[in-house]
Amino acid sequence: MASKYALAKELIASINESATANNLSAHDVQEATLVMLVQALKAAGGADYTRGILQYEIDSLGSGGVYEIARGGGHS
Repeated sequence: MASKYALAKELIASINESATANNLSAHDVQEATLVMLVQALKAAGGADYTRGILQYEIDSLGSGGVYEIARGGGHS
């Protein structure tokens, strides 16, 4: 069984491959994916939950790596 981060890495690799195959910028497709994921998180967990996840990630920019720790907004 893959971890949620391993699965996410596989999805990103697939997105990048699909972007290239469709003559699109991987960066642009990643950005569109982020927008769609934010909307999906908002629909599933609500605005406050999603805001908590995004704020944590914004605050963590530049810290390097992904860590499995308790985060604001119920994010794990």
